[in-house]
Amino acid sequence: MMATSAFSDHCPPALTADAMREADRYTIEEYGLPSLTLMEVAGRGCTERIRDAYGPLDGEAVMILCGKGNNGGDGLVVARHLCAAGVRVHVVLTSAPDALSDDAAHNLSLLRQLQGDGRAGDALSIDTLDPLDALTTTADALHPRLYVDALLGTGLTNDVREPLRGLVSWVNDREAPTVALDVPTGLHSDTGAVLGKSVQADRTVTMAAPKVGLRVGKGPVHAGAVDVVDIGIPPFVLDRVATRSGCVRQTTDAAVRRGWSARRHDAYKYSVGTALVVGGSPPFTGAPVMAAKAAGRSGAGYVNCACPESVQSTLAGALTTVPTHPLPVSEEGIDPNAGLSALDGALDKADALLVGPGLGRAPQTEQFVRRVVKEVEVPLVVDADGLNALAGHVDAIAEERAAPWILTPHAGEFRRLAGQDVDLTDRVRVAQTYAERWNAVCLLKGAPSIVAGPEGRALIGGITTPALATAGTGDVLAGQCVGLLAQGMPPVEAAATALHVGGAAAERYGATHDSRSMVATDLLDMIPRVAAERFAHR
Repeated sequence: MMATSAFSDHCPPALTADAMREADRYTIEEYGLPSLTLMEVAGRGCTERIRDAYGPLDGEAVMILCGKGNNGGDGLVVARHLCAAGVRVHVVLTSAPDALSDDAAHNLSLLRQLQGDGRAGDALSIDTLDPLDALTTTADALHPRLYVDALLGTGLTNDVREPLRGLVSWVNDREAPTVALDVPTGLHSDTGAVLGKSVQADRTVTMAAPKVGLRVGKGPVHAGAVDVVDIGIPPFVLDRVATRSGCVRQTTDAAVRRGWSARRHDAYKYSVGTALVVGGSPPFTGAPVMAAKAAGRSGAGYVNCACPESVQSTLAGALTTVPTHPLPVSEEGIDPNAGLSALDGALDKADALLVGPGLGRAPQTEQFVRRVVKEVEVPLVVDADGLNALAGHVDAIAEERAAPWILTPHAGEFRRLAGQDVDLTDRVRVAQTYAERWNAVCLLKGAPSIVAGPEGRALIGGITTPALATAGTGDVLAGQCVGLLAQGMPPVEAAATALHVGGAAAERYGATHDSRSMVATDLLDMIPRVAAERFAHR
């Protein structure tokens, strides 16, 4: 079970299917709120979100595709409330009425009563799934303004089978928009993987809390816009189940403001953190420059940069506010013994260390990195070539390292650390597993990136933007991490804050520029702006 923190308290949870089932169970059995009440509130809330997004829909047609489980029951509640609001509703049941779950069957009975006593007039029709050709004929006659996917919900773990697979393809081919209830059919609710075929929703209305699969994998693509409906599950229940494996919390501006403290009025450069960046090699001099500047932009009062002596003059010219320190090199890279000796003075003053940006993969350089990671006792960030140097050694080094550390791999680097056969389908659980195994904070980069701590806590970046798809943004992110660590921020919060602020900076750039034009150094100019606009303590 993962731990929580004051930072996490400001980050809303996204739940796995298992956690959501437990929340439902507790609310029904322990809290005493009946399941039919939860379904009624859910369906009514979904109806409100649909009408908010697509207009009142008075007199227009909506086709609702309902499965036999509780997701179908939600759809039947939506059908009733839309019908009561003057919408022409056509319900398509994918199974015989006697196969429905108890709550879904109850809501079908209520719809049948509307039909039977004539209150719905000809505004309500209910059919079982016909051959798709017949369904097409019905749809062409109705001209639905909207389709509602209430077929499967969160329970799917295997590929969608016929006849639902064909129905998913059919609804994806319709011109009118589709709203999915809880999770688009065919999307794994924990991983965001497409299970054979998935509904391509324009909007997803999800119950109580977002499902993790709506945030990761293919989820953001297939879910469209996501609305969350409060269905009456108490917040303390959601918080309790959010500690389960696979659940995440999404970073927010409020959490960053909570964790990224303002400076005291009597602050001076050493009191607000000294960061040391170790990086660079003849082909890659830009990486440590961006990292060092990002550390300063993130609030570290003093930043040092150590680099191979062969590139010191280049880095010194680019880092006018950052002292540079030469590391002895040979043809095989940085000499491990001499390099560590050369770092002694800077390490004595450092509150946090970053090793890796642009270091290259020379054999002695990799030995040097491994020595640093094992022997240096200050909080540490390992990025880029620093991670490559740990490949094949990370488990052994993790057993020796006692001080906090943050690893920042992208998928390829992660596989080099964990093994090429590691399955990254469930990125949240994988990050949690290896963070615990290595007793490290794992910042698994991607869209979105995931931060997992060794105690099981996981956070997901609350801001994603394609502007970040450019070389060098990882160097800036690593520099932010070490700058925040140097200020005394706990490692999980440092990684999550760096992730969120970097996303906000890219988002800020995209507000006034074409996001395709952004380069990593643009983030260095945007970080101070978003810090003032969104994260300042006033």
